[in-house]
Amino acid sequence: YEKTKANNLLTESRYIQLQGDLGLLQAKDNYTQTRNQVIIDVAQKYLQLNQANKNITAKSKEAELEKNLLEEVKAQVKAGYKGNLDLLGQESNYNNAVFNLEKANDDYHQSFREFKLELGLNDQEEKEFNLAEVDYPQVWQIDEEEALKKAIENSFILELRKRQIELDKIDLERAEVAASPELDLRKLKNNIELSNLNFNKTQKELSNSIKKQFYAYKQSINSLDLSQQNLNQALENNSILVEQVKAGLKTKKDLLSAEISLLQAEYSLNSAILNYYTAKLTLQELIGQKIEEGEIE
Repeated sequence: YEKTKANNLLTESRYIQLQGDLGLLQAKDNYTQTRNQVIIDVAQKYLQLNQANKNITAKSKEAELEKNLLEEVKAQVKAGYKGNLDLLGQESNYNNAVFNLEKANDDYHQSFREFKLELGLNDQEEKEFNLAEVDYPQVWQIDEEEALKKAIENSFILELRKRQIELDKIDLERAEVAASPELDLRKLKNNIELSNLNFNKTQKELSNSIKKQFYAYKQSINSLDLSQQNLNQALENNSILVEQVKAGLKTKKDLLSAEISLLQAEYSLNSAILNYYTAKLTLQELIGQKIEEGEIE
């Protein structure tokens, strides 16, 4: 009798401990998820703001080029080399470029408002930020197998499912000790089977999510490499054109076109960097890794 009583006390103690652990794990998981999401949101908003700022520079150059071309067409129409249709076409090109520049400015101010909101700053404050250049990232090295392993190790929901299985087993032990009716015992056994099914289903869903996000992460790295190659090519072309303009072989209009291509390549690289960090931080969050404040360099 005393032995049975002691076992019952141990079982009850373990049951209470498991319930307490679940509450603690839930609180810890809520904190980690909230913290990670704040860092991800701030990082994304900052990168988007940086991107919007670069877009203004590119659109400004495009408007400048279209204005120069418009002046050329006006002169050619006046000299009789081109007609009014050519002039109307170039005026349309210039107006579109001006519109795109205005839109780029509007997009920047919207991104600026969203960034301030993310930081908890008053939207009425007109204070600007000195945006630092975001360097080409040092690529985070992780393979799919390691990502899956870490995700399973750190998953709160999987741990929750494990604890639920253990709680269900304790419920069954209690019922067996109390000589409960067979129907009640069958229900409790079904609960254990259901909890095991939930565990396996959750593990499979987690595995699928990791595989999908890992693929997105690898694609973002490939995009980084390609964008950097395109930028290097644009830099080389621009450097050659500068020398050709100095030698009188090319015009300043040609140089302006090359500068626009260079700015567009820089913009594309920044887009790739934004996508890379978004994919990386999302993957880190999925595998339960703590995201540090200095993730973006």
